[in-house]
Amino acid sequence: MGKYISKAYVYYVAGDVRVEDITIVSGPRDVVIKVLAVGRCGTDKTIYRKGHYRVDSHAPVVLGHELVGEVVEVGAEVASLAEGVGFLAGQRVPPEARTFSIGERVTVQGRVARYRDDLMLLDNPINNLSFYINGAYAQYMLIPEDFIRSGSVFHVPDSVNDLDAALVEPAACALESVFSTPHPVGIDGEGRHLFQAGIRPGGNTCVIGSGTVSMIYAYLATLEGADRVILLVRSEAKAALAARILGDTVAPVLVPRLDGLGLAEKRAAEDRIVAELEALTDGYLFDDVVAACPDPDAHRLMLKLYNRSGYAVGACFGGTHEVVDAADIDQHHYRLAKTIGTSGTSNRTMQTVIDRLARGQLDLARFAANERYTFETPPEEFFTTYGGGLKPILYPWD
Repeated sequence: MGKYISKAYVYYVAGDVRVEDITIVSGPRDVVIKVLAVGRCGTDKTIYRKGHYRVDSHAPVVLGHELVGEVVEVGAEVASLAEGVGFLAGQRVPPEARTFSIGERVTVQGRVARYRDDLMLLDNPINNLSFYINGAYAQYMLIPEDFIRSGSVFHVPDSVNDLDAALVEPAACALESVFSTPHPVGIDGEGRHLFQAGIRPGGNTCVIGSGTVSMIYAYLATLEGADRVILLVRSEAKAALAARILGDTVAPVLVPRLDGLGLAEKRAAEDRIVAELEALTDGYLFDDVVAACPDPDAHRLMLKLYNRSGYAVGACFGGTHEVVDAADIDQHHYRLAKTIGTSGTSNRTMQTVIDRLARGQLDLARFAANERYTFETPPEEFFTTYGGGLKPILYPWD
């Protein structure tokens, strides 16, 4: 059993995060990691600003779940944790999922979810990093046994750098929703519809939003085979940033802000946006539309942009439910279309992202902010920083 004194950002309540020393005491079924880098999720920013009933009930707690860390301790009983839970419920935990070496790097799927038919269920998770237990905005983090028994701790290959590894989880969240989208590909002998999940190869994709995950969505769409990817942004600065980060594989299109307009004015403005995009796509519009921001106007616009055999993803990030659920959003009947909501990622998609990084098929480090945030950074600054439009990364040991 080990004992570690760790500097951390400790969340107490909305607007109250303190730099404090915490004590970590490990047991025989735990793994302890030295956190090398951790990205700030938009959910953490929202929790800092508004609180969260599930987090507040477990506070004080350390947030942070987009991480890479170095193994510093492996409990004596970890290798014997063979009975699976969550993703591995009813299965034997494979040896590689419960075998760790001191000095190797790992990343973690933050939600130990329950699964049905191999699909992750969002309700009533077994455990939840930075919601129920301390997360990674710290120098050290304890990984308890249910993460190991569910296969939620992933080995990071030597060829994958720290920034790429820290961004595995947000990239997997985006890829998870891409993988869950159904495009019709035919019918069976009795007329049942058959679907193929993923971006329509050779089709048009539109991403609404200009945050880090929005750009990751656009990047993934190009890699998944979209012929044309358009990113809707609301400022020249964001258009320039997207062009710098994504190159000429994605076309940023500037659209007006609709804040302060009445609903009728918003709808008229949206119709003008649709007309512009129809002209850009020869009247075709989009096979795939992703609203990767919490703005209810974006989610209403999303439903107007996909063609009659397309689909839309209403990506679920911090604050989305609160604003979108109250929006006046048109229904989209009489189409071969479906709107998908997404939150989090499955273990399998986490491993897919790691495998693609190891093969050199992904470059996620480009989405990390240039500034190095440390525990010398005041909590308010870290939790609210714009980060130059890219993902703020905390380096706990700088």
